[in-house]
Amino acid sequence: MGKTSNITAETLAPIWANRGIPTQKVADMLGIERSTLCWKRSTLGIPPRVTGRVPKADEDTFRRMWLAGVNVREMAEFFGYRCKQAVKKRRTRLGLPPRPVGSKGKSITLAQFHEQEIARRMSAQAGGKKIRAAGGEDRSQMWS
Repeated sequence: MGKTSNITAETLAPIWANRGIPTQKVADMLGIERSTLCWKRSTLGIPPRVTGRVPKADEDTFRRMWLAGVNVREMAEFFGYRCKQAVKKRRTRLGLPPRPVGSKGKSITLAQFHEQEIARRMSAQAGGKKIRAAGGEDRSQMWS
C-alpha cells in the first residue's frame, strides 16, 4: 500500500471542491504527484473540477448587477473578464433575460449600482430585516 491508501473520498472531496486551491497544491498537501491525485480522484468517484475561471463574485451579485442594468463593460472589468462576451455567456448560463432591444445607452454605472445596494441595505436595516452581503456574511449590524 502506498501513500494513496489513506486518502478517502471524505478527505479528498472537500479539498477538491474548493476551486481556490490549485490542483498542484492539493497534490502537494497530500504528498503525492498531480497525476496520482487525478487517478485517485477518479477511482474514488469524485467528478472532475469544472473548468474555467473562478468567478470573483457569487451568482447572486452577478444576477443583481445584470437585472439592475449595470454597464456590461464595467461588469466585465469588475468580474475580471477580458471581454464583454464573457459577461453575456455567464448571463446565458444563469438563465437571465437579455437586455431589451434599444436599451443601449440606458445602463447604469457600477458606482450607481453600489449606491443602490447601500440604499437597499439601509432600507432593510430600517425595516429590521437581516441583510446578506455579496459574500453571504451578515451585515445587519453594519450601521449600528
